[in-house]
Amino acid sequence: MSNPTDLFNQAKSAATTVASTVVNTATSAVNQATALAGQAANSDAAANVTSSARSLGSQAASTAGSLAGQAHAQAHALAPTVIPAPAGGATAEGVDNRGDLSPTDEVGKAKFEKLFESRHTANELKDKGILKGAPGDSLAGKRADLEKAMHKDQLDKDIAQRPQPEELVKKGILNPDEAPPAQ
Repeated sequence: MSNPTDLFNQAKSAATTVASTVVNTATSAVNQATALAGQAANSDAAANVTSSARSLGSQAASTAGSLAGQAHAQAHALAPTVIPAPAGGATAEGVDNRGDLSPTDEVGKAKFEKLFESRHTANELKDKGILKGAPGDSLAGKRADLEKAMHKDQLDKDIAQRPQPEELVKKGILNPDEAPPAQ
């Protein structure tokens, strides 16, 4: 079990990082709003610039609030006994909470069963080169890529160290008329 102090330090670090991001975002928004306000003072399109500045300010405030809520939720997840749960059951933006996607009617269930039964086995996927290792091996693809790269490197090394055609002719491995012309 993790030490509560470590969890608290992790939560504090996560909150500090998010707070720093929020401050940087807000500072950037203020700088942009200031620049837009300066343009408004020197421009005929003052109404448009002012509107843009207001929109930018509200976006910055919304983003800062969202980031702060996410930081609080992450801190609570790290140390639920130390950090209280976020109020209002806040969830991350963009998450679809509409419910279960399982088929409910008989046609949907039959279609799902048919697709489930016709799926390929792990051995078939391995034979086709889709699955690189055992189904639970999350690093199998990276391992296969590494082995391929190592094999390529070894071949390149062997090709670079191969004997010259003149040496092969001297050893009797290559006939003189088969040797490529010297460059």
